[in-house]
Amino acid sequence: MSTTVTKTLQATFAPPTAHKQSKLNDLLETYRDGLQEAFDAGASTMSAVSDIVTPYDLPYQAKAALCNYVPKLRKTYNAKELDDEHPIRLTNQAAKFDYSDEREYEFTWWVPRPGRGTNFWIPLRINPEQEDLWHDLVSEDAKAGEIRLQQHRKNWVLHVTVEYPVEEPTTDGDATHIGLDIGETAPHHGLCPQGRFSD
Repeated sequence: MSTTVTKTLQATFAPPTAHKQSKLNDLLETYRDGLQEAFDAGASTMSAVSDIVTPYDLPYQAKAALCNYVPKLRKTYNAKELDDEHPIRLTNQAAKFDYSDEREYEFTWWVPRPGRGTNFWIPLRINPEQEDLWHDLVSEDAKAGEIRLQQHRKNWVLHVTVEYPVEEPTTDGDATHIGLDIGETAPHHGLCPQGRFSD
């Protein structure tokens, strides 16, 4: 029997070229501007945040993450003000990675940018202890969640939440498996347009 485990993978960028560094700086600054405006406006719904951040020159993965995150700041975290060091949050649609053992840095990330043809690859220095999970991420055997990108002094640090199945240890050979027929226990539930279940 298997269960799903969540873990955060961490990597630092190999030193980017001046051109890529400039693009990363622009992305971070624009993201934080959008976050600050949406927060200051008191936007408490995804729709309200979307109205504010749509004009910003951000990739859609960042706008979608803001729409999800900003309402939580006040409702869930009771935030009164924003930290100056907020990371860029991106939805898992930004989880595009590549691997080749012919490169100095074998793993790379496809950095999302607004507009067509503006994305670029960045080499990653991964934690060697997490290498198996990075391979699972590339092969899509592990499912990516939210991505966060943070600048620490001159380094860029990437955090990727991943979910992957692991075998559950059994205490003895007499494990009892219990089944649950969802169709009989909840016959009147349907999926509403917002993606939530309702009676």
